[in-house]
Amino acid sequence: MKVLIVAVALAAALASSGCLVLALHPAYDDAGLTWDPALVGTWYDSEDRVTVTIEQGEWRSYRITYEHSIEKGVLTGYLTSVGDAFFLDLSPVRGQDYGSFLLPIHALLRIQRGPDRITVQALDYDRFATAAKEGGLAGLPATVDQKQNAVITASTPALRKWLRQPDLEAWFGAGAVFTRKGGNQ
Repeated sequence: MKVLIVAVALAAALASSGCLVLALHPAYDDAGLTWDPALVGTWYDSEDRVTVTIEQGEWRSYRITYEHSIEKGVLTGYLTSVGDAFFLDLSPVRGQDYGSFLLPIHALLRIQRGPDRITVQALDYDRFATAAKEGGLAGLPATVDQKQNAVITASTPALRKWLRQPDLEAWFGAGAVFTRKGGNQ
């Protein structure tokens, strides 16, 4: 499960089976969208042996390529601020059509940045799914789907409002630490 959190956290490899917390709508809006050139580069999580390369994407986005021994892929990421906290909103690669029956979902990660270190945290699935089933998400509409993913159905403004709550830290799981490989890129 730790590898799964790392996978979602900065688009690393989805290396284990498990359930996710996903959103139908993005967590970013025009006012909160930001772009930090310091994120661009190659990052490595030595504990789970995951490499993530972050490049500048289209329109204030990041192109995030991840590689783990059993999987690799590419996602689009948007950095957004809510109050003093920063979040990375990950979704399928922008500009590709996956067909009528596939929706572009969003995975939300809390991110803490340093010069050569990034700590990322995914929403705690167990706590979130239990609260979604019991209606305990303080007005944030969410459900659990057939695959047991917790799915946030709230609008972007409602999600951003929920992210401002004082006990937000408790809703996120353990952090995965990535360090910069090589020099600044």
